Amino acid sequence: MAQVPARVSQEIVRAARRQRAARLYNARKEQWRFRLRRLRRAFLAMAGIYIAALVTALALGGISFAATLLSVLLGIAVFVVLSIYPATPRTRVGDLDTASLPELAGSTELWLEGRRRALPNAAVDAIDMIGVRLEQLAPQLAVLDERGPAAREVRKLLAEHLPGMVDSYTRIPPAMRSRPGPGGTTPSEQLVDGLCVIADQIEAVSEDLSRNDIDALATRGRFLETKYVEGD
Repeated sequence: MAQVPARVSQEIVRAARRQRAARLYNARKEQWRFRLRRLRRAFLAMAGIYIAALVTALALGGISFAATLLSVLLGIAVFVVLSIYPATPRTRVGDLDTASLPELAGSTELWLEGRRRALPNAAVDAIDMIGVRLEQLAPQLAVLDERGPAAREVRKLLAEHLPGMVDSYTRIPPAMRSRPGPGGTTPSEQLVDGLCVIADQIEAVSEDLSRNDIDALATRGRFLETKYVEGD
């Protein structure tokens, strides 16, 4: 079966998994905050209905049993609906196209995390490496010009190539994912190889974006050395 390239050390993979665990923990905390806000909104809406019914009863000197029962049922129905909807937000492929450049790396990682269970176990290490490299890329995208060619290449890689590869795999019937194709490799192996290529491309993009900063830092260092060290 396809494996993550040997150049990816196990230490990096373990670090990636620790970082993933921390990200998942924070994501779950945010999901629970969203659910608690939803429950609080549902409870307040139900309480509002009952208070309105009570005020109406006091103003009219009482209401009929049917009206009381209707108020109770309405409050319960509103509570149930508002405690379920809106659903907990999830990142979808369409969100990657509309995400701003500073949000693109994080949105891609969340989308890929949501697809993890649909992918083979052999892809776990490659997915973790993509997550690490997306974290590395995120602060660089925050200062990248949206209209530049580099931004277009990043969007094509993260919002087109990666989702297209994953979605193509998930459309294959599960019974056929382990069958060798014409080239002798299975769809699962092809997916793992493709994810490794994506991880390498993200790293290459990050290095390209860093090169200008590295060159600027080296130039500044030479200037300081010339000005102060050689001067002394």
